[in-house]
Amino acid sequence: MAPSSTSTSTRRKRFRLTLEYAGAGFSGWQKQTNARTIQGTLLEVGAEIFSDKLLDIQGHGRTDAGVHALNYTAHLETSDSRLTPAEIRDRFNTLLPASIVILDVSPCDPRFHARHTCVGRSYLYQVSTRKTVFNKTYSWWPKAPLDSEAMADAAGVFVGMHDFAAFAEKPEMKKSTKVLVNGVFIYEDDEIIRLRVVGSHFLWKMVRRMAGILVEVGKGNLTPEQVESYLSDPTQSTSSFTAPASGLFCEKAFYDEEEFNHFLEAAAAPEGSDS
Repeated sequence: MAPSSTSTSTRRKRFRLTLEYAGAGFSGWQKQTNARTIQGTLLEVGAEIFSDKLLDIQGHGRTDAGVHALNYTAHLETSDSRLTPAEIRDRFNTLLPASIVILDVSPCDPRFHARHTCVGRSYLYQVSTRKTVFNKTYSWWPKAPLDSEAMADAAGVFVGMHDFAAFAEKPEMKKSTKVLVNGVFIYEDDEIIRLRVVGSHFLWKMVRRMAGILVEVGKGNLTPEQVESYLSDPTQSTSSFTAPASGLFCEKAFYDEEEFNHFLEAAAAPEGSDS
C-alpha cells in the first residue's frame, strides 16, 4: 500500500531573492500579458530552471516602466528542491538578460513575504546638473541651475503621515492614499543631486512627482508653502511635475525595524561622515 503522507518532494520551499536591474526596456516589475516586465522575465526563466508548474515569484512592490533597482527583494516559491541557493542564483544569471542580475538567493521562512512583511522602503532619484552622455540613462537633466539647499528645505514638508492623493496616478484605485514618509534627504556632489525618499510604501508615480516638484523648487518656481498646499488639498494634481523614470532607483526594502532605523540615522548624516 502506498504511504498516505505527503512526499517531501512536493513540499514547497521559499527563497528570498535580491536582484538589481536596469529598467529601460521593461514595462515595470509586474507581469503583463503583452509587455516585457521584470517579474514576467523571471517567471519565464524560472520555468526553464524548475520543473514546478506552480512556480511563484513575488516582489516587494511595483516599479514603473523604466525605473531601475539596486537591491530589489522578491521571494520565490517552488516544490522543486533539487537545487541549492547558489545553483539557483547561477542558473538564473546564466539565462537572464544582461539587464537583470540575481545578487543573492537564500532560504527563508515560509511565512516571509517580500511585500507583506516589508516594514519600509527606500528610493533614490538622480538629477544631473549638466548635460551628460554617460548618465543619461540613469539620471534626469532639467536643463537649469538648481538650488539644492532650497530643495532640502522644501523636502522636509513631505516628512510624516500625509495624504499623497495629489501625487498619485489614479488615486481612486487605492484603498488609502495616506503614506508615512520617514525621511527625505538631498545630497549633492559636483554633477549629481541625489534625492533619497524613505517610507512605509509609495503610491504609483508618487516619488517621481515628489522629485519633479523639488526640482521646481530648486529652479525657484515653487516655494515650500506651495509644496505644502499639494498635501493639504489632495484634489489638486501634480501630474505635470512627474520626473522621468530614468532617474529613479528602487534602493532597498527592509524587513527588520532596527535595520530600518539605523538606515534612517545613516541617511540623515552628511555624506562621507563616519556616523
